[in-house]
Amino acid sequence: MYTTTTLTQGDAALIGSTIGGFLAVYGIVAIAIFVLMIVAWWKIFTKAGEEGWKSIIPIYNVYILCKIMGINFWIYVLAIPAGLGLLTSFIPQIVFLTGIYALFIAILVAIKLGDAFGKSTGFKVGLFFLPNIFELILAFGDSKYVGKKAVAKKK
Repeated sequence: MYTTTTLTQGDAALIGSTIGGFLAVYGIVAIAIFVLMIVAWWKIFTKAGEEGWKSIIPIYNVYILCKIMGINFWIYVLAIPAGLGLLTSFIPQIVFLTGIYALFIAILVAIKLGDAFGKSTGFKVGLFFLPNIFELILAFGDSKYVGKKAVAKKK
């Protein structure tokens, strides 16, 4: 035997206001994290000798970041079609390859950004697995930009 329950107007209002409250809190937290990360990247760019405003301009910030890390910008340019989904809409099998490429880029950024600031292997692992936290540490900690010359001396 099945029973049905009906929602009253009061029940629907309670559910709606609860969901709305959760979404409002989520939105406020997301905006706060977004602003905090903008400030962190501004600070990272400044530590690297670049002007902070360059960190908020799309695509140009990636170009400057590549310059800071000492890698070729064209490595990132290859990732643009994957990010836009252009290749994946024509060739579905390429989704796997773009995922591997994105993983490669994430590892490369963690290593090269850590090298540019003279960080240890453990810090680079942290940059890969918990990037937002370790980028904040990089920005607001006592890290100093050592640049590409220090990376070349290690070899």
